[in-house]
Amino acid sequence: MKKLLIGLIVVVVLIVGGLFALPLIIPSETVKNELIARIESATGRDVRIDGPVSVSVLPSPSLSAKGVGLAGLTGDSEAFSVDSVSFGLGLFPLLAGNVEITGVTIERPKILVTFDEAGQSNWTGAAAAADGPAPTDPNSIEDLIAAEPVPSAGDGAASDALAALDNLTIGRVTIVDGTLTYRDLASGTEETLQALNLDIRMPNMVGAGTVEGDFVWYGGAQKIALTIGERPAAQLLERIPVELTVSDDGGSLTARGVALDGASLMEGTVEAKGSSLRGFLQGFGVDLPDAPAFAEFSLSGPLAVDASSLLIGQFTGAIGGIPVDGGVRVVYDRAKPGIGLKIAAGPIDTALFTPAAAESTTADDGAIDLSALGMFDANVDFSTSQVVIGAATLANLAMDLKLAGSVLTTTIRSVEVGGAPGSGAVTVDARGATPAISGSVKLAGLDLAGLMALAGTDAPVTGTAGLNVNFATSGATVDQFVANLDASGAVSLADGTVTGLGLADFVGGDATADSLQDIDITASFASLASPVAVDGGMTWRGERFTIVAKGDARALAEGKETQVSVNATSNRLKIGFAGIASADGVGTGKVALSTPSLRKLLDWIGQPIGAGGGLGAFSIDGTVSLAPDRFSFDKTAFTLDKSSGLGTGAIVFGDKPKVTAGLAMKVLDVTPYLVAAGTADGKPGSGGDGGGGGGADTPVDFSGLRAVDADLNLRADSIIADDIKIGPSALTVKLAGGKLNANLTEMALYSGTGTGTVAVDGAAAVPSLAASFNLKNVQAKPFLADALGFKRVEGAGSFTFDLQTSGKSQMALSKSLSGKGAMAVRNGAILGIDIPKMLQSLSLNSLLGWQPGNDRTEFSQIDATFTITNGILTNQDLVMAGPQFALKGAGTIDIPAQAVSYRVNAQIASGKKGQLKDFAVPVRIDGPLAKPKIYPEIQGVLENPQGAIDQIRDIGGDLLGTGGGGGKNSDKGKGKGKNNKKDKNDPVGQVLDLLQN
Repeated sequence: MKKLLIGLIVVVVLIVGGLFALPLIIPSETVKNELIARIESATGRDVRIDGPVSVSVLPSPSLSAKGVGLAGLTGDSEAFSVDSVSFGLGLFPLLAGNVEITGVTIERPKILVTFDEAGQSNWTGAAAAADGPAPTDPNSIEDLIAAEPVPSAGDGAASDALAALDNLTIGRVTIVDGTLTYRDLASGTEETLQALNLDIRMPNMVGAGTVEGDFVWYGGAQKIALTIGERPAAQLLERIPVELTVSDDGGSLTARGVALDGASLMEGTVEAKGSSLRGFLQGFGVDLPDAPAFAEFSLSGPLAVDASSLLIGQFTGAIGGIPVDGGVRVVYDRAKPGIGLKIAAGPIDTALFTPAAAESTTADDGAIDLSALGMFDANVDFSTSQVVIGAATLANLAMDLKLAGSVLTTTIRSVEVGGAPGSGAVTVDARGATPAISGSVKLAGLDLAGLMALAGTDAPVTGTAGLNVNFATSGATVDQFVANLDASGAVSLADGTVTGLGLADFVGGDATADSLQDIDITASFASLASPVAVDGGMTWRGERFTIVAKGDARALAEGKETQVSVNATSNRLKIGFAGIASADGVGTGKVALSTPSLRKLLDWIGQPIGAGGGLGAFSIDGTVSLAPDRFSFDKTAFTLDKSSGLGTGAIVFGDKPKVTAGLAMKVLDVTPYLVAAGTADGKPGSGGDGGGGGGADTPVDFSGLRAVDADLNLRADSIIADDIKIGPSALTVKLAGGKLNANLTEMALYSGTGTGTVAVDGAAAVPSLAASFNLKNVQAKPFLADALGFKRVEGAGSFTFDLQTSGKSQMALSKSLSGKGAMAVRNGAILGIDIPKMLQSLSLNSLLGWQPGNDRTEFSQIDATFTITNGILTNQDLVMAGPQFALKGAGTIDIPAQAVSYRVNAQIASGKKGQLKDFAVPVRIDGPLAKPKIYPEIQGVLENPQGAIDQIRDIGGDLLGTGGGGGKNSDKGKGKGKNNKKDKNDPVGQVLDLLQN
């Protein structure tokens, strides 16, 4: 470079001297042609001078030329051009053999420096030499950091060339409105320095001088000042003291030292300082955010510049109050400039780098321009003891950035976040038309709160996170980068907590519902297009759930619907879903859910329904759709308590759930919703034999009917209401506000059929019930046993009844029972008693009511109608007939007391032909239903005692123990003591004696 500088100066001196000598003897046009020839000969370039060349000698020698251009060695553009140039010369020094230029004025000079695709310059013609390994190899830039300049041999011939300058004096050089353009055709970049104005004062070319001026670069005005000191040896162009300062409103950069000292172009110090780093660098095309860190700055260090590089071996300083030190080397004598930087910084608070206010940006098409990565190579070693990012702190951060051949690799060698170690790498490949980015991130034991802060969010999440992810993407625009992003790996969270869910109001104000506790989950994925598999557990409101899930995380993040599967299991609930979901919640899919208590589950999730019977074990399995306000199901199998079936419908959430459904039930068991709380069954006096108690005073509870509203249309293979069992049936059920209305349009009942309605008002202060049924061909024994606990009648019967009752207990319901009904039973039997035998023998045992054993009375008919008032059943038309007897009677049954009082007129078969004859006295049936007394009515005996005894004897009875009837058992009881002997002349006494026993 020094040779080039010396040569140019010598050429200028010769040309100027010749220009002033030629006009003395040669015309101006000849001078112009000669000037072009000499410049072309000296530079080897084509020269043009479009304007006139003016030469004068008196009163003082001067030369001016206009429209001068100098072609480049490559390309079609001129390397140098000037609108006009003028020289003034001292006459008397010239006569003495010295050249004294009194002044030079250059107006609007234009200098163009161009490098073509092959790296050839329009000024030198040859491509820049590439020292060392190929720059596309990342290892080729390892030596860029803190390397010393390579010494080179001095140039002894320079002294001979400079001897010619001893006789040259320049008073002042003025450059007006100059332009310097740098153009790189390989990278497509172009930079222009404009409005260059310089005032150069060099009294002697081998002495001291100054340069002052200004220019505009990247729209910013810069000032420049250069001071050149006296050289130790005037005849040598070396060891020149220099001080160069470039400054603007933001700050200044000053280089002091010695230029051209041996192989060194300059060696000394450099200092940069100012009040605004942002403002200072804007003048050099670097646009920094308006942030506190880019305000006051200072930097200083030793400077060494040679023909191939610039080195600041060890600098110190501060940027925005952050201390920094390190070294930097810029290598320009290679195919691509290289930058090596090693920097160690003190604690960094990223808040200092955050703009004070949002900066406006100009909308663009999102195109990503990474061409700058091809302009130079770089090797950066950065480290800091601490980086504060909001609430998060990164400690001991050390990272490398390597740029070679348009490939940038960033490697985080080490980092600690909350004491957790981490590492990572990112590679940006800008070699092709479509840039590509790839990398990996590894973190272990990371405090999640710090991670959220690192992501710029204050989400209330805590825990220990782990991350092991590889990623890659490519594209020419931001949208393409996002669309092509792919990743694989795993993310984990241990001992995690998420708060602020805002669910307390939905679960009765329970504050624990606002958080998830003890989260221990790992999410793994083969790619962003592959489902994310989640495995782990968490706790909500004290309930521990095991979680297994799979879904498309990208689609969910974009708010799109996607296929997911989720399974959550706890002691309270098991739920699985496989179907369509979005970030807004579950859509439609297959659900399997089970819980040991639906009542407790609803209460737990904030839909309490209060105490009551039923709503225990519950399960569903089928296709469902879940919206924020409803749960729909289609052909879904379910069980509730002991009921099961298949249904289609919806449950609408709200203050009270509303169920609308069509159900095909296998079993519909309504017992849990009707029986009294804490009792095994709801029948008054469930004594098994139809008596023995008047019902319990235990409260009945219909609050379960207030739990939900419902509109159901169902068919059931079996309906169970307490002990009543109903076969295939069809019914509609409407339940609203605790009031149930059921209409059985079809019913198979104990081998018969029937229809009926049931109404239960569970909303009233005093619950009420009403039932109306019409039953045909019903088997009486199982029906009456299940309905009333009475197991003594067999046969096929028809029953109609219309009943109403109200009360808060079983006793109250029994006592308020009212209504009417009728029954007709055919071809059956009464169990536990043989009526003809009883009337024929009238033994003492027969008078003590139903007897254990196999006795039975077959009948062909039983007919009766009845009314019920306040729990008392009244019958006036009982008719019972069989092959051996006929009965007609009337009486009452006290249902609350479970007692009977009946008067029956009987006919029994007599004689060999078995003709029916009236029994002499009516028969009474009195006492508890479980064991009533059956005896002749005493009033009939007293009215005609002898006739009654004669009739009993006539039909073979043995009531009086007289041995009448002469039958096989007629002597039974003889010889058992004198007390057995009755007075035959006192029939009334005999009867009274019997009754008293």
